[in-house]
Amino acid sequence: LAKLQFTVYDMNEAKSKFMKQATEVGIGSSTVLQSASDLTTLAEASPDFVVTSLPTCEASEAVVGSIVNNLPSSSSATGCLFIDTSTISPAVSKKLHQQVKSVSHLHDYIDAPVSGGVTGATDASLTFMTGCSSEETFQKIQPLLKRMGKAVLPCGTSGSGSAVKLCNNAALAAQMIGICEAMSLGESLGVDPSVLANVMNVSTAKCWSSEVNNPHPIAAKSIGSGASVNDYEGGFGTALMLKDLNLALDAAVEEGKSMPLTGLSRQLYSLADNRGLGRKDFGVMLQFLNGK
Repeated sequence: LAKLQFTVYDMNEAKSKFMKQATEVGIGSSTVLQSASDLTTLAEASPDFVVTSLPTCEASEAVVGSIVNNLPSSSSATGCLFIDTSTISPAVSKKLHQQVKSVSHLHDYIDAPVSGGVTGATDASLTFMTGCSSEETFQKIQPLLKRMGKAVLPCGTSGSGSAVKLCNNAALAAQMIGICEAMSLGESLGVDPSVLANVMNVSTAKCWSSEVNNPHPIAAKSIGSGASVNDYEGGFGTALMLKDLNLALDAAVEEGKSMPLTGLSRQLYSLADNRGLGRKDFGVMLQFLNGK
């Protein structure tokens, strides 16, 4: 991977923003960077890898389906690896894997959702949770993903990466709500939010929501990270967390599992979303609980 050719496609302004930033930092000096006008054009370029990051199951199905069905016949002789970093249901991941393999046995689909948020994407410290059909495929995708993250973790066969991500985010939602409640109570009792966060972060309450993305602006400023210092802009959106909780609970129903705490988390994030906080980082739950 000494030199790569990237083709970028997005339906909104993100593509032009990425191209501008890539030019400014000089990414083009070690790569060939271009943009595609549509998915068919991207597919006709016969890519070796297709990396997608999309907001819904429906979007993943539409994009992956469009590309795999428009790959030139020559691509079937070499194979194309689809790496889907979207957070979608395990069932849809398995369906897409079957669809891609049905076009050519040399093609493959890997579910590889990420953890690490905007900060992780910016400084290339993301964690990829991968569901791979084979060890050979896992070895092929590692060099590419390690350019974007610090950890590429094998989670099992197709669909397992998506399953792990939903479990992670179900736990994360409840974790964040717990930290929000604790920070709110501590401040009401007269404790400096920075002091409370510092104590928690060397005690048993230490976690990502207290140490990396503390929902209290004063604590986050003291720590030196967290979307709350920017009025909850630029983090992991409340609406996206709500989507993941819906997916996790749908999977729980399919498996006959009870998840009462995740259900309560969904109710709270649904209320926050209805309050107009959907685009704010999910740590904005602190402000919602405080009635702001």
